[in-house]
Amino acid sequence: MSTVPSATTTSGTTSPASPNLLSSTDFLQILVAEFKGQDPTSPTDPTQFASQLVQFANLGQLQSIDNAVQPQASTTLMQAASAFIGREVVTPGNTIGVLSGKATSITWTPANTDTYSAQIINSAGQQVDSVTLCAQNAGALNTFTWSPPSGNGDGQYTVNIVDSKGATVSGTLEQGVVQSVAMTSAGVTVDLGNLQIAESQIESVAQPQTSN
Repeated sequence: MSTVPSATTTSGTTSPASPNLLSSTDFLQILVAEFKGQDPTSPTDPTQFASQLVQFANLGQLQSIDNAVQPQASTTLMQAASAFIGREVVTPGNTIGVLSGKATSITWTPANTDTYSAQIINSAGQQVDSVTLCAQNAGALNTFTWSPPSGNGDGQYTVNIVDSKGATVSGTLEQGVVQSVAMTSAGVTVDLGNLQIAESQIESVAQPQTSN
């Protein structure tokens, strides 16, 4: 098959579609250009043109199916994610959200028996509080829920759990009850109360514990 002439040598109306997409009009223009540009002494096998037409038709059908399925898939994802509302979820991290003076929690397990404390840092990088957690046993699961002092508004804060030598504990988990869900460009996210996390990052889901 001879080289296809550039688009500037073809006639007809250019499709108003995105320049990055090949419309049916564009495809037909290229196909006509191939007919015009072929060597008369060695014409192209017509089955090649038929094969190209079939491939383009199949691509168009797949694109149509994809466009039809995407909104339905988004709706299905949102319906499934709504089941998280009112459930307690856990995800890796050391960030808490504060909404109306109520904070989400941090779950952690110390590697050594020691005295620990929680350092709370605001979004500006300033430490706004330090809470002594007393002696904790190695391997014991602990949950820290901050009670924000007056003057600390709603928003997100970082919590560093440190031992008596000032070393930060690793492997902390963010924990809270899902207030709402949303669909974003990155997928489904859940909101624990000024703390948004991706559904894909959730490690466990449970009914929230009630205080006696």
